[in-house]
Amino acid sequence: MSVLEIAAIEIDTERSAEFEEVFENAVAFVRAAEGHLGSRLMADVERPGHYVFLVTWREIGDHTERFVSSPGFHSFDELIGPFLVTAPQVSHVASAFGGEVQL
Repeated sequence: MSVLEIAAIEIDTERSAEFEEVFENAVAFVRAAEGHLGSRLMADVERPGHYVFLVTWREIGDHTERFVSSPGFHSFDELIGPFLVTAPQVSHVASAFGGEVQL
C-alpha cells in the first residue's frame, strides 16, 4: 500500500518566486528516488509563503530510510534549505480503506 508524505513548508514571503524556481530543479532529486510514485508542490492561497509538498511513496521506508539517507536528499535539502523559515512539518498517511494513495 502506498503512503502519502505531507510536508508543510514555510518560507520568507518575499522569496516565493525564487523558491518556486529553485524547487523546480530540486524536485528532480525526489522524483528520481526509489519508490517515488508522484509529487506536487501546492501554494497556500490564504497564507503567502506557506506550501504543502505532497509525495506518494511506494512504502514509508522509501522516504524515511532510503531517500533521507541518499545523496539525492542531501542535494534536495541544500537547494531548498536556505529558503526555509522553520523545519518542514512532515507526516505520512495511508488510505483508510486499503486502496492506493494517488495524486
